[in-house]
Amino acid sequence: MATISGTFKTYDEVGAKLDVEDIIYDISPTETPFTSSIGTSTATQTLHQWQEFSLAAVATNAAVEGADAGTAAGEQTTMKTNHTQIFSKVVQASGTVEATEQYGRASELQFQIAAKGRECRRDIEHAFVGAGQAGTAGNATTARQLKSAQNQISSSTTSTAGSNRTFTEALMLGVLQSTFEEGGNVNQIQVTPSHATIVAGFAAASGRNRNFDTGSKIVNFVDVYVSPFGGEAAVVPNRFLNANTVLCLDTEYWSRAVLRPMQTITLAKTGDSEKRQMLTELTLVCESEKASGCVAALTA
Repeated sequence: MATISGTFKTYDEVGAKLDVEDIIYDISPTETPFTSSIGTSTATQTLHQWQEFSLAAVATNAAVEGADAGTAAGEQTTMKTNHTQIFSKVVQASGTVEATEQYGRASELQFQIAAKGRECRRDIEHAFVGAGQAGTAGNATTARQLKSAQNQISSSTTSTAGSNRTFTEALMLGVLQSTFEEGGNVNQIQVTPSHATIVAGFAAASGRNRNFDTGSKIVNFVDVYVSPFGGEAAVVPNRFLNANTVLCLDTEYWSRAVLRPMQTITLAKTGDSEKRQMLTELTLVCESEKASGCVAALTA
């Protein structure tokens, strides 16, 4: 049916209010499973140091009656180090944008500060377990970098290969066993999302029973893995974990040593804008390199 002649329509309207929701949607992942699982300590230099100690290997111990005490054989500590890394983000907003109104936030500057803070958290997690950094002291033109978790775990508790291979339960059990034999008690297994689906498939292996909900729900995940070595370990998917590794962690022996806590610095005003720098400096401490294990050289 045709519109009645003379009817004013939205197509003809001038000055209509914008229909904009007063909220900003963001599903960017901000969970940092590794960083959230470890402790915190304090650094006082850019080169952070700590000591590890191991008892002598088990041996037959039998002394002859009446014999001299013999020669002492003391075990030495090992000095470990890691460099602090500076994490920084800069935010700048003009005086005009701060004077105007926006949907979803009262201040563009404060909105950007909050967003950059979340980005820093993700960058720290990436440095800890995603980037595979070897660590460097840096210089006047090269930034200092901390050594990532994978590069602090002992070779005796790391399974690797010349080329990438499929992640299997046998590989994981091998690392759990070697870690247990060295004295570690793994309480957390961190996996990438793709490796999480492989772990879920462990439950379907031959000879195992699986419970299915009698209703309409299908359950296909493993959140706790019980091994013969050290008991239960939580299975934790980590979006920021290096795609080619699985970490078998004793989280008691990891911490981040903070030289400078996260701070928001007001930078000098040089014109019609407000500028802030968000900054923190810290490093990653593996307090015992054999307490955790790593399955490396995996296909993503």
